[in-house]
Amino acid sequence: MTARKNHRWGDKQEFPLAHKSERSCLNGCGITKVTRHETEGGRDIYWTEFWRRGERMHGIRTPLCESAEAPAA
Repeated sequence: MTARKNHRWGDKQEFPLAHKSERSCLNGCGITKVTRHETEGGRDIYWTEFWRRGERMHGIRTPLCESAEAPAA
C-alpha cells in the first residue's frame, strides 16, 4: 500500500472580475483548487472547488494527489 501524497499548491493567481483565485498542484496531478469569493445579501461567501482537465469534481472535499509519474492501476 502506498502512502497518500499531499498536493503541493503553486502560487495563487487572482481573477478579481470573476471573483475567484486559483492554485494548481505542482506534483503534476492536474488538479486546480479554485476559491470562489461572492457577496450575497451583504454577506461575503467563500467556497472551494476542485477542477481537473476543465471539469469540476463534484462531491469531493479534497481529491487525492495522483502525480503524473504514478503508474496506472
